[in-house]
Amino acid sequence: MPDILIVGGGLAGIAAAAEAAREGWTVTLVEGHPYLGGRARSFMDRTTNEVIDNGQHAMMGCYHAMLGTLRILGTDHLIHRQPALKVAFADAAGRTDMLDASKAPGKFGVALGIWRLKHLPLRSRIAALWFAARMQYGGIRTDGMTCLDLLRAEGQPYDVIHRLWEPIILATLNAPMDKAAASLLLTVLRRAFFGDAENSCLYLPSAGLSAFVEPLEDLLTAGGGRVLTSTSVEACTTSDGRIADALLTTGEVIVVDRIVFAVPARSLHRITVDGNTFPLGSVPEPSPIVSVYLWYDQQWLEHDFVATLDTTIQWVFNRRLLTKADPNVVTSYPGHVAVTVSAGSELAGRSSEEIVTVCDQELRSLFPSARNAVLLHGVVLKERMATFLATPEVEPLRPSAALPWPNAALAGDWTATGLPATMEGACQSGVDAVRLLA
Repeated sequence: MPDILIVGGGLAGIAAAAEAAREGWTVTLVEGHPYLGGRARSFMDRTTNEVIDNGQHAMMGCYHAMLGTLRILGTDHLIHRQPALKVAFADAAGRTDMLDASKAPGKFGVALGIWRLKHLPLRSRIAALWFAARMQYGGIRTDGMTCLDLLRAEGQPYDVIHRLWEPIILATLNAPMDKAAASLLLTVLRRAFFGDAENSCLYLPSAGLSAFVEPLEDLLTAGGGRVLTSTSVEACTTSDGRIADALLTTGEVIVVDRIVFAVPARSLHRITVDGNTFPLGSVPEPSPIVSVYLWYDQQWLEHDFVATLDTTIQWVFNRRLLTKADPNVVTSYPGHVAVTVSAGSELAGRSSEEIVTVCDQELRSLFPSARNAVLLHGVVLKERMATFLATPEVEPLRPSAALPWPNAALAGDWTATGLPATMEGACQSGVDAVRLLA
């Protein structure tokens, strides 16, 4: 069976390695950091002794590539799965709502959930469902359009844009409505929300993200491969039009049969091929995500998670309901929530102390049950390179998996997967790269 070198140990590289191992290939994976997972990893908070992720992540039932990778690794049981899509909303005016897709099968469940939203007037609900129907059965064109352009062109009222479509856009595209590519929004809505019932279910990690990829090294070793961390590929040379070998920063040279480059674009530019810069276009502009973990002296949030409106914060996750923590930690810190802010450029520019204060104050304003809780500890994580900024101009420039050398392929959530820069996009790119080289 063939050998394959995977350059990069983020989700794209992990998915590529798992797929290649499943096919019986001997896999060597090289990762520059001392850990695997890339932007999807976990670590121990030293104050609380609780494992947290580098940002709260969520998946959906339509994440077929990622779920397939987790099944290969044997860690798909570490997921908290909703029986059906159910999203609570809370706004700054004190109003709450619930999108509940459990009352009807498949796409009709989501449609009925929209119809039953109590804080959208009748005309807005009709407009939202008409857009959903056109999206499924009509010929909507999105050439060069932003999400806001599309929603306005489709006659969506302000309230349905603000209360329904904008939270979805921010969470899935990590970009403001007036910048995000409309083509990606249609992909998300068709695949995730208006497809099969299973596709719209939310999946949330019940353990630290690093636990999901821990079995990879044993899997690769069992097939004669290995995992090399704290080292990266510095240069490659070619022979007869193929990548022949790769020089690591440790000085080791690996003879290449097949190779997948699964690193961010900015890292790819640091690799030379025959002494020349890697043949790649411009590096896309990044879009940050700010994540905040807050511990309280009591558990005050009743839902698994809540989408918030008219606030700086966008999503609140109840870590005590979603994850398993050491009983001693729970005793000392009974309440634990994670807050996320996508497309958070403005917030990322503030100090951690200010961010904690803003989040705590908004939570107390949104949730009366939080007003008597005592904040014990807070952690702010600013992932400035969380994703690329998915604008209509960038979409056509995303590179395909194919490279000039027939034994090499490209992977990463920033490549031309047709998906946003999500965990699913990363895993799909890794699987596609391996299949291209099969």
